[in-house]
Amino acid sequence: MSALQASHESYSVNEWNDYAHLFAYVTPSIQLAIYQEACNHLYDSVVDCGSGTAKIASLLVDNPNITSYTGVDYSEEMIAVANWILQKLQRSNFQALHKRIEEIADQQYASAVSIQSYYAWSNPELTLQVIFQVLKPEGKFVLASPNKTLPLKLNELASDLYKELIAHPYLEAYMDYNRKLAENTEANFIEMDDLIKQVQQVGFHVEECHQRHLRGGLNFLVLSKRA
Repeated sequence: MSALQASHESYSVNEWNDYAHLFAYVTPSIQLAIYQEACNHLYDSVVDCGSGTAKIASLLVDNPNITSYTGVDYSEEMIAVANWILQKLQRSNFQALHKRIEEIADQQYASAVSIQSYYAWSNPELTLQVIFQVLKPEGKFVLASPNKTLPLKLNELASDLYKELIAHPYLEAYMDYNRKLAENTEANFIEMDDLIKQVQQVGFHVEECHQRHLRGGLNFLVLSKRA
């Protein structure tokens, strides 16, 4: 789960700072599948809104259709780890910024992505408006965030992770932290229909939507900004 883009009463910035290294250390296949599908829709200049440690950048670095990557997150520790990762990737046009998403409103990008960050946004409508604003005409936006069934799926997902990563030294800590994040009753776990209405009100066109990831616990939308 990626980091909070701004201070929010449901999750403190310190919670995301404390999660940064665990988040970077462990990438189960169910999470990797989300990143891989998102990458299929990204091109040219990419902005990652609530980027966490910029995990998705590793999947974009060898894609000839990607000209630049900008990760944006308000957790200082997430960005510190992201910049370490990006330095290892050795791409001068890949960067991570310690900013709120709302602070990039003067930029322009061809495509955008936000993976498991929406649920922690303090003002989703405003943040979506900013993302719409920074996208170029005909730009694509991949938005993925948990729905209200995710807490009910925790035991099944934990079983999947345990069988896959049983020998991983950080698995237990990773699972415990994700369980804590998912069980926060103030998290904005939104139903698909409500999320679709929200993005449409901002101006996005829904190209595709499904709930195939995380045993149905994730809303996955491909949106576009039509000219």
